[in-house]
Amino acid sequence: MSNKAVFLALLAFLVQTFLCFSADDPASKVTAQSLLDDVVIQLPQDQIKISGTLCVRQRKGVVVRELRFEMDCNWGAQPSTVKYTIMDAFGAELEQMTVKRPEGGQAEYLYLTGAPPVSAAVPDLTKAIQESDISWLDLTLSFLWWKGGEIKGSEEVKGRDCYIVEIPAPAPSSQSFAKAKLWIDKKLHMLLQAENLNVDGKLTRKLWIKSFKKINDRWIIKDMEIEGYPSTHRTKLRIQEVDSATFKAKDLDKDPL
Repeated sequence: MSNKAVFLALLAFLVQTFLCFSADDPASKVTAQSLLDDVVIQLPQDQIKISGTLCVRQRKGVVVRELRFEMDCNWGAQPSTVKYTIMDAFGAELEQMTVKRPEGGQAEYLYLTGAPPVSAAVPDLTKAIQESDISWLDLTLSFLWWKGGEIKGSEEVKGRDCYIVEIPAPAPSSQSFAKAKLWIDKKLHMLLQAENLNVDGKLTRKLWIKSFKKINDRWIIKDMEIEGYPSTHRTKLRIQEVDSATFKAKDLDKDPL
């Protein structure tokens, strides 16, 4: 066989090997949208009630505000429906937000305030709730349903390899929240960290997941910390109880990632 024939045969083999590898390689099929879809589908699909605390601390650890929250969740319904209730440390209701997400449609928000709660105009979802660091967009993880995201690279978070996904905020976007930057675990496809960026690309808020809890083969966020920038304090969200028709978990032990 001539050198030319050998070269052509080798080239054909390499091309075929590359095409087969690309077709079989799972990483070659990963897109920003598929990652976000995977994160969402891992949310509990049964109707559940989640309760916990929001603790606002100064940088030196001094507690400046404590709140309670409840989430009545039915992510598996059509439309997906979750009601969030914010209460003071004694259980008096302060604010309530219900989010409905029709499949393929825009999210619908219903806002109530006061005790007893009365209907009111939906507030700026990017603003902090009750002088904490967490906004309604953070609490509802609304950016997981945004479209138009792109994978911008990879980075390690808490010793885990993560995809970095950037998603533009849907119009009309806020000056303080024009883009979300997410770190999604490459293996588990779970959100580990998120940042809010303003129109100038500057960091305005950051949240990171401290731990998860596995409930009925579904992972839920157990502890999450949020910090606004610039800020002198940080807010910790901690889930304390999960209740459904099939199980009840109270005083959840911390399961670090």
